[in-house]
Amino acid sequence: MATAALLLWLIVAPMLFAALPAVPALLWGVLLPYLFLPEAYAINLPGLPDINKTSAITIGLMLALALYWNKFTDALTQAPTTLSSRSFRFGLTLCLSLSLLSIVGSVLNNQEALRFGPTLLPALRPWDVISAIAAFALYITPFLFARRYLATPETHRALLRVITIMGLIYTLLMLIEIRLSPQLHAWVYGYYQHSFAQHIRDGFRPMVFLQHGLWVGFFIFTATIAAAALWKAEKKIQWFWAALWLFFILMISRNLGAFAIGVLSLAVFFGLWTRMQVRVVVAVALIILFYPGLRQANFIPIKQITSVAATVSAARAGSLQYRLDNEDALLERAFLKPLTGWGGYKRDRIFNELGQDISISEGRWIQTIGRSGWIGYIGLFGLLTLPILFLPIVRRRKAIPPETLALGLIGMGNLIYMIPNSTLTPVSWLIFGALAGFVQYDVAAQIGGTVFSAKTAPNRNHYTRFPPKAQAAREDNAYSSQGSHNRLAV
Repeated sequence: MATAALLLWLIVAPMLFAALPAVPALLWGVLLPYLFLPEAYAINLPGLPDINKTSAITIGLMLALALYWNKFTDALTQAPTTLSSRSFRFGLTLCLSLSLLSIVGSVLNNQEALRFGPTLLPALRPWDVISAIAAFALYITPFLFARRYLATPETHRALLRVITIMGLIYTLLMLIEIRLSPQLHAWVYGYYQHSFAQHIRDGFRPMVFLQHGLWVGFFIFTATIAAAALWKAEKKIQWFWAALWLFFILMISRNLGAFAIGVLSLAVFFGLWTRMQVRVVVAVALIILFYPGLRQANFIPIKQITSVAATVSAARAGSLQYRLDNEDALLERAFLKPLTGWGGYKRDRIFNELGQDISISEGRWIQTIGRSGWIGYIGLFGLLTLPILFLPIVRRRKAIPPETLALGLIGMGNLIYMIPNSTLTPVSWLIFGALAGFVQYDVAAQIGGTVFSAKTAPNRNHYTRFPPKAQAAREDNAYSSQGSHNRLAV
């Protein structure tokens, strides 16, 4: 059944793009397979990357791009954009280059095999470069699509709508698993995608069709912020009730970390003005960007964090302390090869004299610094944090609407959540890519055949010798020649 689902999606994805405009098809073409295709399963192809959930999403997008190129072109012409930040584009190029350089560097710097008792870890070989680059390309494709096609506030609102709708649907499946136990994946695909025992928490923590219950909790956090942003932007009561329901499900889903991040994000979103919201997300992005160094230098208040966890649950505090001790040991090993890391094949992990793997590396940050070193870490996390770090600069040239601020808060939550977990998903890449597009491009207005960027288009905030009413009338007449853009259908 799992094999059939993956192969079937490669047929369904182009059909989706045939039926819908490019932007809605892109949104549904990432959200639907991410939320419903099988986890922990892959179709092995000799000499080619495996087809799993993530690669199936990317292959579906590439097939659609090849078959319906005109639709993607039309999506750009309907809302034309102009490049407004060459420095940001340079930063993105640099981060992508560092990511590729780390792959080559890791292979060149790990030519020796490692032996731990009876366990032999192979050396990296030249052809590992090709497979690693192919995997990386498949991994970040949603980011590249989103950067170009989800660059405007209108597309951000469409993204939030799809996330909210799918979040509401997922809450119904979560209620089934909260009541009956996490069984849906086993019922549909015939196997558990993760340990069942980890999802018994004074009741059941739902997994649905995602990798782990923690991933489900983070997606519901994302949907909660999305619904709250739609309510703030549109003032429609249905989005308020959607946000309230999603927050309630998040609260009962037994995901303490996602719930805490959700409370923090909602407090920032509704309690602070725009400038302070931007400052908060920028501060978090800077901390995460340099987190391994801050952790090694003991600037992260580990003891205080553990003490706070102990006030909630002694068992949770013990589990957290065990994980932190593991991360300290893994970080010490990672800095034996600080620039390029240890590469794949579990070479970054710790083995005892019996050849047994005794380490736990669940956080995305420790996985990246261990396997790819500082070069790979700055490449990956620079790619994720750069759109957030540029928001203060962007704010000087254009307003940041609630929809975009919500994406920034979701990105902030994702960065925090990647400290203990590896929740960098295709939906995450869509969100970070949409932020990158907003920073890099400005919406251009076409007046009399001339394209104006946000810097040169008529602006009512500029000084003018005309009285306010006369000036407004002049600008309305100018913009009326453009025609109105069609709303995005979701």
